[in-house]
Amino acid sequence: MVGIAVIVLFAAFWIGATIWFFGDGNPDRLEDREWVADAEARCAEARDELDRLPPARDATDLADRAGQIEASNAVLADMAADLAASAPTGDDGELVGLWLNSWETYLGDRLAHAEALRAGEDRQFRVSVERGEGVDALLDAFADRNRMPSCGDPLDIG
Repeated sequence: MVGIAVIVLFAAFWIGATIWFFGDGNPDRLEDREWVADAEARCAEARDELDRLPPARDATDLADRAGQIEASNAVLADMAADLAASAPTGDDGELVGLWLNSWETYLGDRLAHAEALRAGEDRQFRVSVERGEGVDALLDAFADRNRMPSCGDPLDIG
C-alpha cells in the first residue's frame, strides 16, 4: 500500500513539474507571442546562414577553425542585434534582455575560444556560468520554454 502511494505521489510530482515547465504559466514564457514568432523566424534565418558556412569541426588546422568560429559568430551577433532591436517592452522586455545578455556572454566565450585556437591552444570549448548554469543551457532553456527552437545554442563549434 505504501509503495502504491509513493508511486502515485511520484507520478503526481512529475506531472505537475511538466505542466509548470511546459505550461503557459511558466515565468519565462513571453506573453508577446508575435515577437516570439518573429524571433523564431530570425533565428531560423541565422541557422540557415550557419548551415552555408563550413563547420568548425571540419577545419584543417587551428587557425582555420578559429576563422570558421569567427565567421559563424558574426552571423549570431547580427541575429542577437536584430532581436535586441525588436525586443518587446515591459516584463517581456526584461526577460528578453536577460536572455540577450546570456547571448552576449556566449558570443564572448566563442570569440575567446577562437583567440585561444589562434594562439595554438587546442582545447575544448568552455562556456561561462551564469545563475548557476552554463550560458548555453540558459539560451536553450529560454528558447525551449518559448517554443523558439532555432534560438538556442547552434552547437556548431563541435
